[in-house]
Amino acid sequence: MTHRYRFDRRPARAHRRACALALGFAAGAGVLLTARGGRAELTVDHETGASGCSEAAAYFPEDESPEATRARKRCRLETFEQRLDDDRLQKEIQAENDRDKTVETWVDKQDIPVRVFRRYAIDGYLGSGVTTYGLAVSGVLLPWLEAELSLGRRDLNGSISNGYFQDSRTCWGGRFKWLMRSHGNLTPFASVGALDCSATVQLTSYNVGPTIGPLPPGTPNTFSGTNAGSAAAHLVAGAAGLAWMEKSGVRASVEYVFTYAFYTQAVLNDAMHTLDPNLAGAWTDRLATERNGFRVQVGYAF
Repeated sequence: MTHRYRFDRRPARAHRRACALALGFAAGAGVLLTARGGRAELTVDHETGASGCSEAAAYFPEDESPEATRARKRCRLETFEQRLDDDRLQKEIQAENDRDKTVETWVDKQDIPVRVFRRYAIDGYLGSGVTTYGLAVSGVLLPWLEAELSLGRRDLNGSISNGYFQDSRTCWGGRFKWLMRSHGNLTPFASVGALDCSATVQLTSYNVGPTIGPLPPGTPNTFSGTNAGSAAAHLVAGAAGLAWMEKSGVRASVEYVFTYAFYTQAVLNDAMHTLDPNLAGAWTDRLATERNGFRVQVGYAF
């Protein structure tokens, strides 16, 4: 009797199947690791919570990861919103410019003076009279009324009827201007005000006969004495002139000024501050000769 032995192949097949599955899992893991490593090579460090465009710039263009895609979408959205904001701002600026042009056209049509919009000013002036130069600040109280404060100076040395008189004065003043035209930027005006002056004075009297006129200082053996002291005066002032203002705020005026000293006083530089009639007389005469003056004033209104 012949016996045949059959080899059972089922265990071998199962073994090969298990090896194939193990190799498949190993290959899949390798692919995943390779992809994860490839993604790491396509990104750089970036700050969490930064703007979309800043975050998108941290990814390479080849990176198609969900994080990179979301960052690029955020960047596009932020860029669009910024463009909308810029357009809105540009429209607001254009609307404001159009409104300003409309107002300017209306003001020109109605001939409204610039002083209505530029109510405050600072000016400098030159002239003659009680003061020859100074500064002034002013404000428009009403379209036809302006208030002004001024500080002026004058230094004058010269001969008088009985000697040589020197004075260096400072005058504070205030006045109201009546602007006669309610339209246009060129208007006549009139003003009334007051001045308060203080001065350092010196009088050198000549010891000469009544028929000989005053001699210049420094002539030997002709002086009877020198009195030095301080003087004060209160004056009222009136003026009339013409004022002009340009749209930019530059303004100018020319005027005739009349002043009258209703109070004068002069004292010596001694311990008692003695009243001196000679100094007072010379001071009063000097102010009387300066009653009439002219002034040119230029400044800027804002």
